[in-house]
Amino acid sequence: MRCELDAAFFHLYDIGRTDASYIMESLESPNEVILEIYDEMAEATRTGVPFQTRLDPPPAAPASICNV
Repeated sequence: MRCELDAAFFHLYDIGRTDASYIMESLESPNEVILEIYDEMAEATRTGVPFQTRLDPPPAAPASICNV
């Protein structure tokens, strides 16, 4: 989830991939995964096809919600 959030923030702040890669080089994090997700989000924006999370189950999956 953290990788998806990091990639989303790069898009939110309109940081290009080259700059995102440069920033990631200085941080201790799964750089390759964040940049892969960054590219997937860019492709989703370009094509209009919704981004699909890699999380399984996805956040707030219906099976994880308790009925009160």
